[in-house]
This record gives sequence, structure tokens and C-alpha cells, in this order.
Amino acid sequence: MFNRYSLFRLIYASCLVVLSSLFSTSQAQDNMVVDIIKPVISTHSKILKLSGSLSAEKYSMLSPRVDGLIAKVNVDAGSHVKKGDVLLQLDPTMSQYQLKQIKANVIRVMADRNEADRIVKEAEGLIARKTIPQNELAIRKANLELKKAELLSVRASQAIIEETLRRHDLIAPFSGVISNKMSEMGEWVSRGDSVLELVNLDEVRLDIKVPQEHFAEMTKGAVVTVISDAYPKQRLKGHIHAVVPVSDSQVRAFLVRITFDNKTLSLLPGTSATAEFTMPLANNHQLLIPRDALLINPDGSHSVFIIENDKAFRRKVELGRILPAGVNIISGINIDDWVVVRGNEVLHHQQSVTVNYIDGIR
Repeated sequence: MFNRYSLFRLIYASCLVVLSSLFSTSQAQDNMVVDIIKPVISTHSKILKLSGSLSAEKYSMLSPRVDGLIAKVNVDAGSHVKKGDVLLQLDPTMSQYQLKQIKANVIRVMADRNEADRIVKEAEGLIARKTIPQNELAIRKANLELKKAELLSVRASQAIIEETLRRHDLIAPFSGVISNKMSEMGEWVSRGDSVLELVNLDEVRLDIKVPQEHFAEMTKGAVVTVISDAYPKQRLKGHIHAVVPVSDSQVRAFLVRITFDNKTLSLLPGTSATAEFTMPLANNHQLLIPRDALLINPDGSHSVFIIENDKAFRRKVELGRILPAGVNIISGINIDDWVVVRGNEVLHHQQSVTVNYIDGIR
């Protein structure tokens, strides 16, 4: 009798211990500590990368302004020149002879003019003494005017010959580099014949064909990052100089021209480069939360735990872009919600929790 009673008391005490342990475990589980955070407004942008061709803003195929025989070429391909430098000279011999001839004509006509002027003055004195008729003075004055006109004509001819002589020198219209030499000494060239190719490397532009769906996102003056294929480790800052509002019907794209300073010669005309356009996201008001807050549902969708009155509630969310700083949430949570970022793996819907507040996206 005593043994049965003792055995019953032992079993009863063991049950109490087990029940107490289960109750304590359940209570501890219900009051699990979790880290929570509030979502923030996404301020991230998307990067549009497009390739294009670099070209010089100043590029000229130089040709002589008069016909002639090349007497001297002062430059070669690769020569750096400054504005005003003499690049090429034509043989000036014939023009020099013409100049001497016209100068002699100027001297002769000036003498004729002076003589005609003397004769007029002489006639005016004779008219005062009434020794010659009045019409004689008129004839002499008319001859003086003819000599004056002839002098103006030969002086104009002299100016033309002098300008022709100056045009025997081909002058650099701007500073740059001779990229090609097409003629040599001894060749006969005519006006319009290309003899040298001059490129200014200090002013380079990048032409990009941008798809038509991005037309509204291109703003004149916007900053663009440019990476030259010739120098892939350098990132240069450029600006949108022009947006040509005419689309190419073949490729459904329009021209965007980018300009920038190129004093370091990092950009070479004729090479390719990539432009990175920074553009705001279409839904830039989306919320951003840490990736640790996301849970995957059995159907492949995503959800998060929201804390309300120290209880966890599971909500289904729609994801946007996945960024280095977190994940954009299109729908499912509000800006004022507290989102669980740690401890959510073992939480249950409507489970009581103890919260630990965290600041900022992790």
C-alpha cells in the first residue's frame, strides 16, 4: 500500500516537472527577441550604359587657296601645330614677278597723275589771264580724273597680287595635330585639293545613339560618366551638350552628343567609348528594406514579419529591384511599419515577441 502511494506521488511530481518545463519553453518561445527596423524611401537610380564613337569638334581637310606647285611642306603626320603656323608653301616665283610688274605700273600711273595735276594747275593760271579757252581747262581736269581712276585700279591690282602671294602659304586655322599628309613637295595642287588633315585633340565629343524609349530621360547639361575603350581604367566626367530630337527610323534611336574637357588627351578621336547615364527609377518612391527581412513562401513568393503591439504578423510583399543596399518593395508594407530583420526565420504568425530597435538599412 505504501509502495503504491509512493509510486503515485513520484509519477505526479514527474508530470508536474515536465509540464512546468513545457510551459517555460513555450513562454520563452512566445517572447522571442527580434531585431526590427523601419523601411526607408529608395533614392537609388539606374545606370544606362551605351557605346558610341569619339570625334573631334574641330576637324579640317586643309586645301590651298590658290593653284600652284608645292615648294615646301613644314609638317608631317603626327606634327603638333599651333594656330597661325605655316604648314605648307607654294612656289611664289610667278606671283613675285607679277607684283614687281604691278609696282612698276603704280609708279608710272602715279607719275602720269602728278603730271595731269600739274597741267590742270597750269591751265587754271592761264584761264585767269584769259590766254586759253575755258574748255581746255575742262579737258585737262577730265584727264586728271582718268589718271586718278587708273591709279586706284593699279593699286587694287597690287593688293590682289600681294594677297595672292600671302595665299601661297597654307596657315593652320586652329591648334591641333596633323593626322594625315596627302601631298609632297613638287606636286601641283589646285584650290579644293586636300593636302593635309588637321585635328584638334583638346575638344573631343562623344556621339551616342540612344533608344527612343529613353528620350524623355535625356536632359541637356546632365552629367555623364565616360569610359574610353583606349583607357578603360579612367572614368571621365562629361555633360550632355545636345539632344537631337530626330529619331533614326532604321534603328529607332536618336543622337545624344556629350562634350567634356580633354586636356589630358585621354580621349582619342576615332576610338569608341561607353557612356553611363544615371537616371532615376520609374518608381523612385518605393520602400527599401534589408534583404535579411525577406522570407520565401512555399509558392515562391516573398513575405516579411511586421510587428504590431509586440506581436509578429506575416505579410506577403511584392519585390522590386534588388540593390546593394537592400531590396525595393513595391507593395505589402508601409513606411511606418516595423519590419523584423533578425529572428524572423523561426517566428510564427501572431507570435508575441520582445523587440530590439535597429536604425538604418543594413
